[in-house]
Amino acid sequence: MFAIAAASFWFVSAYGELPPMVTYWGQAPASDPYYIAVKFSAEMNRWAAFLSGLSASCMGGRLFLRKRTRNIR
Repeated sequence: MFAIAAASFWFVSAYGELPPMVTYWGQAPASDPYYIAVKFSAEMNRWAAFLSGLSASCMGGRLFLRKRTRNIR
């Protein structure tokens, strides 16, 4: 379940086109469309990585618990 959610977040982060980039002196303002798009993509990537890690942890935990329950019987 977590792996499917992670794949969905990565798809959302990679889907679509970025708006044209505009050059600014210093740094881009927070209202710049390119900055907003990159920030959104980074946020979706962060959630996707978190969910992938959670999915891998659940799978590893399941393997660990399965081995421990076999040794008890």
